[in-house]
Amino acid sequence: MKRVRRIFVLACALAACASPPAQGSSGAAPAIGPVPPNIYEIAPEQVLPPQAQEPPFIEVSGAATVEVAADQAQVSFAVETRAEAANDASAANATAMSRVLTALRGGRLPGLEIETFGYSLEPQYAQDQSRVLSIAGYAAYNNVRATIDAVDQVGRLIDLAIGAGANQVASIAFVASDTEPARAEALAEAVRNARSQAETIARELGFELGPPLEIRGGADRPMPIQFEAMRSVQLADATPIEAGDQSVSANVTVRFALGRALAGR
Repeated sequence: MKRVRRIFVLACALAACASPPAQGSSGAAPAIGPVPPNIYEIAPEQVLPPQAQEPPFIEVSGAATVEVAADQAQVSFAVETRAEAANDASAANATAMSRVLTALRGGRLPGLEIETFGYSLEPQYAQDQSRVLSIAGYAAYNNVRATIDAVDQVGRLIDLAIGAGANQVASIAFVASDTEPARAEALAEAVRNARSQAETIARELGFELGPPLEIRGGADRPMPIQFEAMRSVQLADATPIEAGDQSVSANVTVRFALGRALAGR
């Protein structure tokens, strides 16, 4: 009987250990179950595709220059007059400029366009023995710009203006009125030059040339051909002035894909 009682007590003790703790008890540790995972939702557009490997390519640069003949000329004249009084200098300048404009308009130059600009009236100073400055007179300046469509008439244009009273030639410039065809030709030649280089490189590497992937560049618009200004002029029977050609340059950089391998290479 004693042995049976001891087994029963042991069985009750084991059952008590396995049973959950009583409600409100503070000494027993809570049971720990499995921890649920954290789930985050990602929009489809936020999922980045794997980086695509850049295909092999050939990058070359091409250049070309096209000459275009100037077909317009621009000449700027200045009329300078001096007098002790400001109104006298101004009046003399107006008279001289009027003669110059009349002479230019009467010259029947092809496509003549005239505009005046840059009028000024400035005091002229003198210094005595005591280095004291005083106004000794006034100088009046007026400028006129003449544009003509015949570049071979520039010498005659200058002679007409000088003969009528212009005493300075501020600038001479030759321009091409339409450079767009030359720009298109230069661009096309630059692209052909770049493609020829790329084809040679690809062929020597044993590949065909693929399609163009990227192109950068363009063609410039040429500046007028300028002659140095002539501060003092003398009347000539026929002032020789020859126009030059303008240069239109184009530069491109083209990236071509490398094509298939050539047969037998």
